[in-house]
Amino acid sequence: MRVKKMAAALICAALVSGMTGMTALAVVETKITSVSLVVEADMEVGQSIQDQEIEVTPKSDKYSAGEYEFQNTGFSWMEEDIPVVKVSVYAEDGYKFAVSKDKITLKGATLVDYNREDESHTLVITMQLPPLAEQTSAIEQAAWTSVTGVSWSQSAGAGSYEVKLYRDGKTVGTTKTIAGTSYDFSAAMTKAGTYFYRVRPVNRLKPENKGEWVESPSRYIDSDAAAAIYQNGSSAGEWKQDEAGWWYRNGDGTYTVSNWQQIDGAWYFFNEQGYMATGWVEWNGTRYYCDPASGKMLVSAATPDGHTVGADGALVQ
Repeated sequence: MRVKKMAAALICAALVSGMTGMTALAVVETKITSVSLVVEADMEVGQSIQDQEIEVTPKSDKYSAGEYEFQNTGFSWMEEDIPVVKVSVYAEDGYKFAVSKDKITLKGATLVDYNREDESHTLVITMQLPPLAEQTSAIEQAAWTSVTGVSWSQSAGAGSYEVKLYRDGKTVGTTKTIAGTSYDFSAAMTKAGTYFYRVRPVNRLKPENKGEWVESPSRYIDSDAAAAIYQNGSSAGEWKQDEAGWWYRNGDGTYTVSNWQQIDGAWYFFNEQGYMATGWVEWNGTRYYCDPASGKMLVSAATPDGHTVGADGALVQ
């Protein structure tokens, strides 16, 4: 009888031991030795930092991205800001993080620091996003200012713009790169058809960073109007002078006000009365210099007062 009891006790002990072993096996977690994230953010100068949103996409189903918090001070983004954000990444059930710094890969951001929390089930990554100065804000409007003249809104961070003209849905000529926010397509609109154009900003510091294309409304040119444009050519307008100064009359009778206009390959600025400006011109936070004699904007040159302007005409700080 006593032997039977001892045997039963041994069996019970073995069962308990087996269950304990099974429990121990159940809590063994697989180590995550590398993390890869894609970070996307659409930031613009003047936007609220508090309301800024980003999208963080993991490239593995072993972990997921959670909440994030920007470390920048202030209320809104400034052009000189470099966004810094902390992102929490959570290991899925049965996993924990065992990564080193060189095993964290970020697309769209640069790793600053990281640490493991919650017994290595949470990875908090501090990352730096591209500087605001290397980005461009969206062009809000693209419009027609005359039969062949166009103009669009300024993009913060842009040093130039790319513009493409279309007739009946097909491109006409080549893509133009210009410094200002207006252009005259008279040399290309010499056939009847429905025209529109697209424009996008090119970053001032990193020209390879370009914004989204923005499309203008369409404009129909009949055969008579096209023939008139062809006959007048790009010299449809003419310079005029009165006691207040020089101004430029476009072929359709209009003239540019408070904006730049390209005439015969050179850029000119016309003030709020429509007269050609000379000397330093302040335009959307950037300074440009127009030759005192001709009014042409200087590019890649030294100004008479000892400063330097770049290839886009902007003052080099």
